[in-house]
Parts: sequence; C-alpha cells; structure tokens
Amino acid sequence: MSVVVSTVGTRSDAVKLVNLYRRLLTWLGVSTALGACAELAMLRHWQGPGQLVPWAVLAVLLLAAAAWLVRRSAATARVLQGTAVLAALGSAFGVYEHVGANLDAGPLSGHYAGKWESMSAVSQLWAAATGSVGASPVLAPGMVGLAGVLLWLAAFRWVPGNRQP
Repeated sequence: MSVVVSTVGTRSDAVKLVNLYRRLLTWLGVSTALGACAELAMLRHWQGPGQLVPWAVLAVLLLAAAAWLVRRSAATARVLQGTAVLAALGSAFGVYEHVGANLDAGPLSGHYAGKWESMSAVSQLWAAATGSVGASPVLAPGMVGLAGVLLWLAAFRWVPGNRQP
C-alpha cells in the first residue's frame, strides 16, 4: 500500500509562512530601531551635528518601515531596502568612528595610560572595540545596522500579489 501525500494548499501555506516571517522581521527591525533611539536618548546623543546623523538615519528607516507596513508595493519594498542598506553602511561608519574615538582615548585612560604605547595594535584595537577604553559604545551604532539588516530581509525578494490577509 502506498501513501499519497496531498500537496493541495502547499503553495498557499508557504506564502502565508513567508508573509508571517516578513511581518516578524519587519516588527523586529522596527523594535530594534526604536531600541536604538532609546539608547541614543539615554546617551544624550545630540551634542553636535555629527551626533544627529544616527537620528536622521533612524527616522528615515522608521518612516520607510511604516510605509512598508501600511502598503506593501514594489516601490515601498525598494525604498525600505534602499534605506536599510544606507542604515547598515551608516552603522559600519558609526562603529568605525566609535572605535576610533576609543583608540584616541587610550593614552588618556587611567588604566591604560602607562602601558598603552607598549601594547600591540591588536591589543589596542581590542580594548577600543570591547569598550575597555574610551567612552564611545561600539554596539550602539551596531543596533542601527541590525535594524537595517532585519528590514532589508523583510522586503527581500518580495513579489507583489503574494500578500495574504
């Protein structure tokens, strides 16, 4: 006796699952972006024009995500993915800037002042990247990149007409 597996509804179930994942990725991305906003607010990250850049990036990213949530179309998918790529690139630049600021603070650190110059470049970089030296948090700009990646994935290979209610 053979077992026959019905494939009726398989395509529909797959579409529903993909749409569920898209919604989850979108809301995870939005939540991560809002968390980054909260982190920036707690750090009072508005002391100069350079510190306003992540606010602008997050505002544009959240507006694109809102447009995607309200109306999924080819245009909103492209806008969301474009702003997500810009957020990820901006995040990489933010990490670079924060690590650089921490490296500059190394010789002034009470803990590292006496030994900073004798440390290898890798050890200095590790101390700056892990927050052992300096006041610039490296993971904070990383949150912006994570939000961008999640939102980019939410619109990845989106095809109009596959949206389920």
